[in-house]
Amino acid sequence: MKKLYFKKIMQHRAKHLFFQLHWFLLLLVSITFAVASHESYAQAAISTNKQCEYVVLKTGHPDGILKQYCNRQIAKIMGWQGAAWLDRAERESEERTDQLIDILNLKPGMIVGDIGAGTGRLSLLMLDRIKPHGQMWAVDVQAEMVERLKGIAQKYPKNQFNAKQSTAFSPELPDAILDMAIMVDVYHELEYPREFLEALMLAVKPGGLIVFVEYRAGDPKVPIKRLHTMTVAQLKKEASDGGLVFEKVVSDLPWQDVVFFRKPPAIKK
Repeated sequence: MKKLYFKKIMQHRAKHLFFQLHWFLLLLVSITFAVASHESYAQAAISTNKQCEYVVLKTGHPDGILKQYCNRQIAKIMGWQGAAWLDRAERESEERTDQLIDILNLKPGMIVGDIGAGTGRLSLLMLDRIKPHGQMWAVDVQAEMVERLKGIAQKYPKNQFNAKQSTAFSPELPDAILDMAIMVDVYHELEYPREFLEALMLAVKPGGLIVFVEYRAGDPKVPIKRLHTMTVAQLKKEASDGGLVFEKVVSDLPWQDVVFFRKPPAIKK
């Protein structure tokens, strides 16, 4: 009798434990599904629905590398050996670099990144507009150019002029430090434009500006090789695909278009 009673008690407890375990597993599955759904929604919310893709080319124009991005063959980088051309005396009259600085509308105290700064010529022109409390970050991928930039930095107070070595993928700048990033005749040469632009966007403050200055494609008055020029439409396509918001274009310079984009406040690391 006692054995039968004990057996019934154990069966009842086992049945009760089974139901508890069943409901616990259901609850665990529900929580897991809810968390996964939330993460998927969050990821979808920041997605830019990218359309631009890389294509490896078998043949191409000799002025470019054998890689295409967004249906555009990427141009070969101008080496540090061409530094003298960047600093040529007639550049100001040919390209109106003084007018470019005016177009940027820089203010004292701003933190600005000159991406692909080269010899630092334009970096110094911009620094004059943001001193004394502003900061210039002069960035270049070529070590020889960076050494020149470091030489300039030594002539200024600490942190007023900063020289930085970038990689092909990133400007290697701190997060959310820049009010404005500018690339003058640089973007078309980026080997990894998507990845570099994504990294640059992280370095720009939410709501900050990224400015592309590119030689005007299709203009017979512009004495620049075709792969080293870009149309405004192409810039819009690639920058918008990366998540930037087009703001305006200024085409007052003799050879170049100045295209302004803004980083949306919602884009974070």
